[in-house]
Amino acid sequence: MRQTTSHGHRMIAAGAAMVAALTLPAPAEAATIDSRFDICAALRDGTSLAAIETTLEARGYNATNAGVLTGTTIRQHCPDQAGNAMAQAQNASA
Repeated sequence: MRQTTSHGHRMIAAGAAMVAALTLPAPAEAATIDSRFDICAALRDGTSLAAIETTLEARGYNATNAGVLTGTTIRQHCPDQAGNAMAQAQNASA
């Protein structure tokens, strides 16, 4: 079932950005990570990508940048969570 709300569209866009960040080489300058919010710990504790990206958006990131930051963080700092994140992103776009 495809979500049609604006939140659903943001999640699809952010999910696509996150998938791209997981599969593309790291940029020359990675995004600065807000050290007060540990994305890896949140994923390991069962927090959904939607909740993580909502938290990042509340801190001033737009949906695309939240997705890129999340994907880059997973790829560089918690690759053990890549499968979990990919499954959530695929389910959000289904």
